[in-house]
Amino acid sequence: MSSTDALTLHYRMAPARPAAAPRLERATSVLLIGFLLLTFIGTHPLQVGSVAQRADGSILDRIVVFSLFGLALAVLWLARDVALRALGRNIGLFFIVGFCIASIAWSNFPALTLRRSILFFLLTAISFAVAVGVTDLRRLHTQLFVTLVAVVFVNILVTIALPGEAITPIGVKGIYTQKNVAGIVGLITMVVGATWLVGAGRRRVLFALTALAFTFGFLIATKSRTSINLAVLGVAVVAFVALSEKFGAVFIMASGVLGALVLSAMLIWLALFDFDFGSAVAAIIGDTSYSGREELWAFARRAAEKRTWLGHGYGAYWDVGLASDPLLRAEAGSWLASVNPGLINQAHHGYLELWLHIGLPMTVFATVFVAQRALFGGARALFGAGRREPRIFLGSLATLLLLFLLHNLTEASLFMRGEIFSNFAVFAMLLLSRARDLGAQGAGALK
Repeated sequence: MSSTDALTLHYRMAPARPAAAPRLERATSVLLIGFLLLTFIGTHPLQVGSVAQRADGSILDRIVVFSLFGLALAVLWLARDVALRALGRNIGLFFIVGFCIASIAWSNFPALTLRRSILFFLLTAISFAVAVGVTDLRRLHTQLFVTLVAVVFVNILVTIALPGEAITPIGVKGIYTQKNVAGIVGLITMVVGATWLVGAGRRRVLFALTALAFTFGFLIATKSRTSINLAVLGVAVVAFVALSEKFGAVFIMASGVLGALVLSAMLIWLALFDFDFGSAVAAIIGDTSYSGREELWAFARRAAEKRTWLGHGYGAYWDVGLASDPLLRAEAGSWLASVNPGLINQAHHGYLELWLHIGLPMTVFATVFVAQRALFGGARALFGAGRREPRIFLGSLATLLLLFLLHNLTEASLFMRGEIFSNFAVFAMLLLSRARDLGAQGAGALK
């Protein structure tokens, strides 16, 4: 055997740097906690930045993000073999990030696009490093659930201690800028917690149920209808899958019959209103304008159609300074024209929002990419090999990605830098890209 062959055989048979494993686990844990705290608490809790501050950005944010990025580079170096494999599986995601950076070339505000697209890249790189460094899915699931529960309890305590700051006339916002952001945190915690409960031992069931009860109470207090409805849907999906696995074909058939009855009832209800969907929905919820969003959507769509193919540049439409606020161009006499400049800083529709930033073709590509990753993760969770607990976690990530796509029908977070749901969705997609690395014996560890 030649020296070259011997060296090749050595690297094929040698374990993956066992001496570096403890350092990798410690560094990944610290990076994970830092990423979660940055995402779910941020550097300025309870503070609502002015229009000028949102345009200029935060020095503290940059310090924290660059610090986490430095740690992410260390994690990627310690797990460089895994990182290279994972990189190949996420070419689509990094293509989206790269396109956002490239939009500097045609941006209305190149400096803003540069800063905001680089932030998007750094946050994606941090998520990528965590996904690469993870070695045990069940432990990650537990760390994530416990951290989210802690965040919810912080919000509850702040709401009790500072009601004037944390409670608004339209709902509880906790430490966040608005109630819908608080609702997103409650939504994610509910789905992560419900799936963790399915895989929990008997001794931990009480903790999980108590935490979920407090979380649901907080979610209801936010009055964020979108997040409440999606949380109920997500937990229902988790419950359906868990019960189907336990009771088998009998439960699935019974569910099919129940679904048919519900569908029949819906058709009868529509028939009572001559199949006028708007009137039928209005009779139930009383508001089919999505809290007045339709006028905003029409305005955003007209702006997006002016730059259909490439968009206005990533991060270069909203929060661009008072003098350039897009709502200054709203039709005179309309509701939008009466809104104070800078108050609205998103289209409240994720697909319209991303179209504004990077154009229609890339928006379609990004949407399909998220849907593909969600379906892939769901298939791995339902039909993949391995222990039940890790597969349950993969199922929670896939469920949250599907809810993410639905959530973007009324809120804008699809690949938006720094948005809580966007950060978490990117993290989930990167983790799901490593699902195929589950050990053949189902040890529950990502390799």
